[in-house]
Amino acid sequence: MDSVLYTASPLRAFSGMIFMTVFFFALGLLSAWTSISGRRDHILKRLGAGCAGLILLLSGVVLVITGYQSYVNGDKIVLLRVEEKNEVVRNCDDIDRTCTDYVVEGNTDGVYYTFGLGKEVWDVIEVNACYQFTYYPPKSLLGEYLQDPQYAGLYESASSFTRIEKVNCP
Repeated sequence: MDSVLYTASPLRAFSGMIFMTVFFFALGLLSAWTSISGRRDHILKRLGAGCAGLILLLSGVVLVITGYQSYVNGDKIVLLRVEEKNEVVRNCDDIDRTCTDYVVEGNTDGVYYTFGLGKEVWDVIEVNACYQFTYYPPKSLLGEYLQDPQYAGLYESASSFTRIEKVNCP
């Protein structure tokens, strides 16, 4: 049995963030362009489109900065005994549609981890087995400034994986 369940390049690990960044920039530039070029439209409509475009462009910049911070800080390797495996059903963007997230949970060295996985990998993972996860920890825009020092480092969540491997438990 092959012990490697998942492997990916850093480009693939950040592909969702890259897609969202390109989407925000494209939509923001389109909105800004329509606000500048729409001379026949009412001024309030043009201002609204311009403000929406600016907000989308700023959101894209924030995604670029946080993604870059995560990438530059490097990946992290953690050995984790999976304690729970949950299929979480939640409401999506609209009221009638639901989305399913596949999550594994566990703790090691006093840190509680939750990892969002793809269904194919989630199906293979077993509860009470040990896995080595290599991932890029998410970084916030303001870093540690918003964290309560009492609880800093007690919880970590991630979904940008480069390798998941089944290992023997210590």
